[in-house]
Amino acid sequence: MITWRLRKKNPDIFTIEGLFKRYYPRLFTFAFHLLENEEEAEDIVQDAFLIVCEQQSTIGVSDQAIKSYLYTTIKHDALNRLRHKKVIANFTEKSQQPEMDEMHVLDHLIHAEVIGELLEALEKLPEGCATICKMRYFEGLKNSQIADLLGISVHTVKSQKQRALNLLKKHLRPEVLSVFMLLLLK
Repeated sequence: MITWRLRKKNPDIFTIEGLFKRYYPRLFTFAFHLLENEEEAEDIVQDAFLIVCEQQSTIGVSDQAIKSYLYTTIKHDALNRLRHKKVIANFTEKSQQPEMDEMHVLDHLIHAEVIGELLEALEKLPEGCATICKMRYFEGLKNSQIADLLGISVHTVKSQKQRALNLLKKHLRPEVLSVFMLLLLK
């Protein structure tokens, strides 16, 4: 297993496996929103981790440096793929891929980070609260559907959802919680 020399409070975070477990969901979300293709998103995220393995001596050992390097690698790879698609589409006169601007990329990066932090916070919640939150906010199920699937009352779903939101307030940074609440209103 590849590890960085510097170890912090959580030594597993600086192993490739630890980095992969921690950042894959948010990096995949970021890549998917840029490319709108699940397979390509998986490919470029995996490629980014391979590049980190190969370039570990030139990348800083701080968590922020590694995360920044991964996002930048994915952004450039995604933009290159989109440009390549555009060249092909122009060649065949079927250009359908709009060119992305920096604000579009930034929006997706923020969304991916919020989702990543939310998933980390959900892991800290009691299982029932986390399950109901995921079903409601990630799968888009209604309270009655969740109650039917879990074999519980709608009232229990509502109370567990409220409990989860109260617990999330304690686990999420205020700015992440604000963005999450805005996403709920959509």
